[in-house]
Amino acid sequence: METITSQEMAVIDTNCEYFGLSRLQLMENAGRGLADEILRRSEPCRVAIFAGLGNNGGDAFVAARFLKDYDVEIYLMGSAKDIKTDIAMRNFQILKNAGFKIIEVRDSSLLKEVDADIVVDGMLGTGVRGKLRQPYAKAVEIINESDATVFAVDVPTGLNPDTGEYEESVKADYTVTFHRAKPGLLKAKEVVGELIVKDIGIPKEFEMLIGPGEVKLTYKRFEAGHKGNHGRILIVGGGEYTGAPALTALASLYAGADIATLVVPERIYPIIASFSPNLIVRKVEGDAVTLRHLDEIVEIARRHHVVVLGMGVGKNEEFKDFVVEFLKHVSKAVLDADGIISDIPEDVECILTPHAGEFKRVFGLEASVENAKKVAEKINAVILLKGKEDIVTDGCRVRINRSGNAGMTVGGTGDVLAGIAGAFFALNDAFWSACASAFVNGKAGELCFDELGYNYTAMDLIRQIPKAIKNALEF
Repeated sequence: METITSQEMAVIDTNCEYFGLSRLQLMENAGRGLADEILRRSEPCRVAIFAGLGNNGGDAFVAARFLKDYDVEIYLMGSAKDIKTDIAMRNFQILKNAGFKIIEVRDSSLLKEVDADIVVDGMLGTGVRGKLRQPYAKAVEIINESDATVFAVDVPTGLNPDTGEYEESVKADYTVTFHRAKPGLLKAKEVVGELIVKDIGIPKEFEMLIGPGEVKLTYKRFEAGHKGNHGRILIVGGGEYTGAPALTALASLYAGADIATLVVPERIYPIIASFSPNLIVRKVEGDAVTLRHLDEIVEIARRHHVVVLGMGVGKNEEFKDFVVEFLKHVSKAVLDADGIISDIPEDVECILTPHAGEFKRVFGLEASVENAKKVAEKINAVILLKGKEDIVTDGCRVRINRSGNAGMTVGGTGDVLAGIAGAFFALNDAFWSACASAFVNGKAGELCFDELGYNYTAMDLIRQIPKAIKNALEF
């Protein structure tokens, strides 16, 4: 049976809304699917619905409407004013206006022995971890002590949907989950009961499309954080092209990193240092970064979360040798332009950001989904293959990004993408960081087009990164 993690499902849920399939439609389909399974397995009888304050409860509210000849009683686990989402509140109001019997359970003392033939557990969904708080713990106890047939909505309350672990959980006779099963459901038969997977109308293609869901997953800010907590990025590059590493560093800052440090050849140091007071610029002796600088740059890298390599290097035949040796001393790296190599050490997590020409030059293959997937699997890295449609793959999963426009052929947009990737990568894994960075880079381009048309520059693109992220987070 194909599975999907709760994290992946949350991303798809957000992206469905972005691509036109609303969360309200998904909730309606889920609730109707749940009701169909109840109707299929019972005659009209007494039903007690235990509904949480989130979308799991919203699914149960929808199901109640379809149990027309049943005697339905709803136990809302808290106050109606605290229902968390607009779509759950909308479906709750429908029930309230229709005169359904609703009991607001503000504390455990309001819970009593269940007098029903069927119990619907719509309390807590995929977000639950660890020990249950009250009144949920008491509700689980009451449900498990009843003689009713129990239907769990998506996941039995208390069960970790990804690992199958639980301290206390509803023991369901049937678990009706949606789209695809979460892996934990296959590991906890004793509380899941019979597992039923309902199709809620998500097109298969939507599982591959990158959207704001990846940004919401990867972008992080810590209320109690301090300088450096949100990413310290080291950029190593420059040589023939002076602006490229500066664009990468600025993009990483605009994408949320706290610190961007550049290491560049001494010859171009004055130019790079003049770009912005926000940048920390270090120089190494000579006209190019080579193996003789290895120890010096490794020492600087130890104070950073992610290293981004290769922008603007140009004609430097020794740089490839430097990258090969340097990667043996870091844990996370983004390889762009002249930093892209095919020999990745096993213990380093890498994102490679080639365009079609670079992909063919380094790997000897035409740019395609299958070839990108093949290469990613072989070198154990994430490939972000830039193009009209960006391809992101770790050799197993494949995602497609369609954000952006023809204005992004201007020089420097790839350098910007590498910087965004470095910023997201500081606090996340390579695959999700690559997906989010591709989307944000393209959305920044779309925002540039809205303001300027096609004729914008890489600096214009950088200035739109915060807005592109903000828009994604608000979706």
